[in-house]
Amino acid sequence: MMKRLAMFACALLPLLLSNRTQSAEHSAVTPPRPPAAKLALELKRGISIDRQFRTIPPEAIMKITAADIQLIKSMGFEFVKLIVNPEPLMLNGRLNPATQGYLEEIVGLVAHEGLPVVVCIHPEWEFKKSILSNEQEFAKFLAFLEDTARLLATHWGPKQLALQLMTEPGANALPWNELQPRLWQAARRAMPGHTLILAGDQVGTIDGLVSTKPVNDANVLYSFTFYDPFVLTLQGGEWLTPKLWAFLGGIPYPSSPEIIAAHKQAILEKIPPEPPEWRAAAEGMLLEYGNARWNREKIAGCVRKLADWNKSHGGALRIWCAEFGCYQHSIDPEDRRRYLKDVRETFEENGIGWAYWSYNETLTVMAPGRQPFGPAHLQTPDKRLLEVLLPRSGD
Repeated sequence: MMKRLAMFACALLPLLLSNRTQSAEHSAVTPPRPPAAKLALELKRGISIDRQFRTIPPEAIMKITAADIQLIKSMGFEFVKLIVNPEPLMLNGRLNPATQGYLEEIVGLVAHEGLPVVVCIHPEWEFKKSILSNEQEFAKFLAFLEDTARLLATHWGPKQLALQLMTEPGANALPWNELQPRLWQAARRAMPGHTLILAGDQVGTIDGLVSTKPVNDANVLYSFTFYDPFVLTLQGGEWLTPKLWAFLGGIPYPSSPEIIAAHKQAILEKIPPEPPEWRAAAEGMLLEYGNARWNREKIAGCVRKLADWNKSHGGALRIWCAEFGCYQHSIDPEDRRRYLKDVRETFEENGIGWAYWSYNETLTVMAPGRQPFGPAHLQTPDKRLLEVLLPRSGD
């Protein structure tokens, strides 16, 4: 998780697009309108388990148990998203029969409790870069994806499982709008009735999704991740580079120039005087955050980009938030809840289901004092946070 979020935060580079004017005689052909969505599996309010296994059997800390799934179900989440590292499951570009049993095991844990599962193909950054930047490696990955989809479809039906084809693409040298349709075709051959989840470029952000070309398939969700603004949601992140991030804390939500001015001195006092550029960098981030006026309306503006993109393709696509969350270490708990409530409600007002990141890992829905990655019987869910994420009808 830590390395992935570090790469996520550093990889957001603007996509440089050239605007090309065309004469009437060379006007582009209007692409066919994608079909209206008709999903086999609705995914409204779920949670991700951030256990990125790197070996099979996994390290003890990455082990998922039935008790974890039972705790998630008791909290009220409606589905579970599992991240699946393809490397330990691959052999010569195919699904390895010797290790595929672990994939079956963890999916089975969720299905046994009667919860739908999203299997999210979640490569490590360098591996992702290699398969999305080399045609031969990508071809091998396509074969693996089709094998994996076929295995899952053999055991679990369209009402039990959806497949997310790639988490946060963004290390690719090959054009994503050419790669993703091939991923979709490979998975769809093996899964004719299951919901497939596609993503946008630029590390899965909203800006990446709105540059995505939809496919000719009604049983598809189009996904994005949302951790904006980073200075709020990742404050205190010990895993981020530079280490300045570990000293950021007490950054409030919502933001305005006036609110930030009132908190600025206390925030900057927590940052070591050496190296001297850290305080200057922090001051710059705070200024930008305050001027951006991050609040419910600002979040709604981000989501409107998705609505506009959807309308440009006929308005009948379904959009899904594959991840959102806020690190709990250094933010005021009330500000964290206020931010997450604004995000969750904005998504739902726009018909966007979501998977919260995450269960009991670096980011969590557990109360303070819990043991990260610890056993389920030692966990205490954060009741006030759950009231924000999973309000009862009428609340």
